[in-house]
This record gives sequence, C-alpha cells and structure tokens, in this order.
Amino acid sequence: MMKLSRDALRRIAGKPVVVEGQTLDVQIQMMLDGMRRLGVVQSDDVETARKWMDQDGEAVAPEPPAMASERDVVIRDSLRARVYEPTTARDGAGMLVYLHGGGFVLGSIASHEAPVKMLAHESGVIVASIEYGLGPEQMFPAAVDDAMAAYAWARERASRVGVGGDSAGGNLSAVVCNLAKQRKMPQPTHQLLIYPAIDWWRTSQSHETFATGYFLDESRTFWYEHRYLSTLEERDDPRASPVRFGDFGGLAPATIVTAGFDILRDEGAQYAEALARAGVPVDYACERSLIHGFFNMGGAIDAARAANTRIATRLRQALG
Repeated sequence: MMKLSRDALRRIAGKPVVVEGQTLDVQIQMMLDGMRRLGVVQSDDVETARKWMDQDGEAVAPEPPAMASERDVVIRDSLRARVYEPTTARDGAGMLVYLHGGGFVLGSIASHEAPVKMLAHESGVIVASIEYGLGPEQMFPAAVDDAMAAYAWARERASRVGVGGDSAGGNLSAVVCNLAKQRKMPQPTHQLLIYPAIDWWRTSQSHETFATGYFLDESRTFWYEHRYLSTLEERDDPRASPVRFGDFGGLAPATIVTAGFDILRDEGAQYAEALARAGVPVDYACERSLIHGFFNMGGAIDAARAANTRIATRLRQALG
C-alpha cells in the first residue's frame, strides 16, 4: 500500500493529522492507523519486545547496501561492536561510534543494521555499531560505562572519532561528550543526536502533546525507566539526564535532529538551544512530519528515507 501515490494514500487515509501547524506524513498516518486496526502493541515481556524490535522492524527498514568490509570485534569482556566500512569511504575517513536506540532495554546491532549501513554508505564514514549492556540485566550506569569504553576504544583506532545514536543512543552520545569533558579526555570530532532522550523528568510540553498515538507513547517511557533506572533519584544524575550537566562549553560540534510528532521533540530542541548558548556549534533540524523511530523506517516511509539522507550528508561534512 505504501507504494501508492501520495494522492491515493491521502484519499484512503482521510483527513490530515495536523498538530501545532505540523502535518503528519501520510504514509506514517497510514502505518499508525494500520497498527491500531490490527491491535499491534509492544509486549511487556522484555525478551518478546526485543525479538519484535530485532525481527519485525525489518518490515520498514531500508535494503542495506553492500559494505567494503564488516567485522565483529570485542572491545572488552562482553562488550562487542560491528564495524562497517562502506565502499564510499575515502582515505582518512573518520569513525562514528554508533549507539542504538531502544529505551536502554531493547535494540541491538541487528535491529539497527540496515539504517546504520545506509548511514555509513551515504556518509562515507566508518561506523562501529555498539552492543552495549541493556537493562534490566545491566542497570544504569552500565550502558554509560560501555559507551565510554567504546569511545576510548575507537580513539585508539582512528584520528577522527564521532559519537552518535538515536533516542537512548542519542542520550548516551551526549553523555559521552560531557563525561569526556569532565575527565579531561579529548572531545569527539562530532556528536550526532537523533531524537535524543535528554531528561528523564519529562517536563517538556511535547510529552503531553504527543503522549499517545504516535508510536512512542508516554506510558512506554515509564516501562523503559523501570528497567533501566533503579531509583527515582537517578533521574537527576547527569549520566542519565545529560541536560543536568549544566556547563556545556567546549563540547563537540553537534548535529541534533528531532521528529515533529514525538514526545522527545522539545527536550531535543531545548538541548540544542543550551549547547548553542554555551558556544557549541549546533546544526539543529526538526523533521516536522515524522515520528519517533523514523531512522529505522527508511524502507517504507519516503520522508524518513529523505530525512536519513540529510542526516548522512551532515555526517559526511563532519567526518567523511
């Protein structure tokens, strides 16, 4: 059905969904309506939810391009990564440490393989996709420790290293930059934050505006929290809520991309503003017609595919 013309889809979908002057992409409107009609909900069982994200996400993922090479590496103990070197990489191309989304509970190298390969191919950047520890087996701050270890590992292997990720991975990427500053480590060359989770207190308006009906529901964030954070007080820890580091001067230049119909939209925008006020070069964009998770939807949603191409262009300019 997604291959129908947009005019045909609009006739089927009916009245456009418009919120705050933003119009939801018609393909996404159709997808969300189909999910509601079919009663598609994420399981509350962790293992079932993980399998759903790893396997069923392939239905909307792009066809992954061939790589010049891809190899699995062990960073330390059980922490591993898959390194993708695209055929488009030039001599001296930088490396991006990529931290996947999934609420710190779900997600894997497998769940993000297709969009990460596409990002590598279109940017010409070598990408190391990190299999960091997930809750509830490994609670906060295990994922932070893994992200820092992955960044240190990458710095030993490339002269220019960026950090990036979507959602939870955007959170971890922001934390890496702030902790690197605190620990007097070199800053990444660039930070790429795709609809990042920035503040566990969820006080921004978009958490109320888009609380239900747009893929990532507000209630689901509490499900993630209870499997990642051990106490309510940990919400205040800057390693969990990086907006609480406070002093952002000297951090790596940032690309921050949010989605218009996403509960995380406003906190991502506010973080971009905070970095800019601190003198950090920031390239901020809101993909106004899209929802949370669009990075993984480039195979089915044309607007998501176009947004991912724009993200890859920004990464190429920073690290390619």
